[in-house]
Amino acid sequence: MDDLIKTVRTYRLTAGLAERLRLAEEIFRQIEPDLRVFVFSSVSHEAAKDALQEVLKAVATSLKKFKGDTAKEFWAWCYRIARNKLSDQFRQQYADRLQPVPPEELWKMMELSAQNAPMSPAVRHDLDYAIKLLTAAKPECSDLLWRHYVIGLDYSEIAEEHNMSYDNARMKIGRCLEEAKSLVS
Repeated sequence: MDDLIKTVRTYRLTAGLAERLRLAEEIFRQIEPDLRVFVFSSVSHEAAKDALQEVLKAVATSLKKFKGDTAKEFWAWCYRIARNKLSDQFRQQYADRLQPVPPEELWKMMELSAQNAPMSPAVRHDLDYAIKLLTAAKPECSDLLWRHYVIGLDYSEIAEEHNMSYDNARMKIGRCLEEAKSLVS
């Protein structure tokens, strides 16, 4: 039998804290190099250190719950934890990247992009009014339109992000666009 699975089994059956800490350190000495390679090959070097710590922490807190009997099952369990933690990190980074931009920042970006063909004051006023109305009336529509037309996400990316079908995302964005048009007119 593999030494790793023997150590894991002993850990599960040991009641003394000092002995469990010693066994946990021994387990981590054996699994850390492989998990390090897995994590560092999946994310950027800057994020990998934190991600590895999160993975090891999750393994440590769940070690008592592991129910398998083979080293293969243990490694599958460790890699599943690592994939879940990496997915959490990717979702967090994606959410951080897609924070809504305040209207003042939006105007600054529009002014910089419109230097060749400046926007008339009337159009600017109507657009500002529509953005405020849409954000107040339907924040979800504001967010969907922002992600599709400003950030440039396509329907499939938005559908995946919101756990909906492609057609549902396409129809929802279409309805939101119609809502925005009706607010402007």
